[in-house]
Amino acid sequence: MNVLMPRSGFYIIRCPKCGRYTYAPTSQKTRLCVYCQRIFKINPLNAIFVEDAKTARTRVKLYQTGKHHQEFMAAVEKARAHIKPLIPQEQVDLNQIQEKEAPHQPVSTRRRELEKILYQHARTKTLDLQNLEQECQKAGIPWDWTVRQIEGLIRSGHLISPKPWQICLVGDEAKTDEVATPRMSPTKLARKIADIIRKSSTLINHTQLIEQLENESISEVDSEEALTLLRSQGYVIKTPKGNYQWTGD
Repeated sequence: MNVLMPRSGFYIIRCPKCGRYTYAPTSQKTRLCVYCQRIFKINPLNAIFVEDAKTARTRVKLYQTGKHHQEFMAAVEKARAHIKPLIPQEQVDLNQIQEKEAPHQPVSTRRRELEKILYQHARTKTLDLQNLEQECQKAGIPWDWTVRQIEGLIRSGHLISPKPWQICLVGDEAKTDEVATPRMSPTKLARKIADIIRKSSTLINHTQLIEQLENESISEVDSEEALTLLRSQGYVIKTPKGNYQWTGD
């Protein structure tokens, strides 16, 4: 989304994950929340523009007290009234974008490609998150998958974030599976995933399912292998929108 905004200045924003206030230069489209360590996109429609960093810091401290939320929202609404006329009316159909995406990459291939990008671009200098997204797009690596890997690497200490919109590799390797955990057999894991999908009252999105399993220390590689097993045997199908549906008995 390209909108006409001042070339320099700062956005005051709220993290969509934890709700804490923060700020970022208008040149940045993505940043890391220093409170919950989650990466999110900066949406100008949910932000306030200020001229300098000092004003941004002062406002953030004020809003962080929790006593001026309505003031913040009123300022956001006022800014939206100015920005909305500049946004094209025709919106892109997300389903069409998904249909044009590159063929599905095995997780092991994604992992190798991401490690290569980090080694080349974040080992001796900082790498902006939006530049990382561009490199991942060139390599055919899904951004939502990349975000989860980067957040994990920051938590494990393999990456540091000198600025909330930059990352830097610590050491010479960027392994995303360093933590040793007991592996569940593909068959046993397939039964576990089948149970989750079968008992769910609604269709489960692929990303949500992977995140749920990762929270139980099950790697994405193992989860993908088990899902492939279930799909090949006809127990589940994956809809065009990325949801899993139980089709077994």
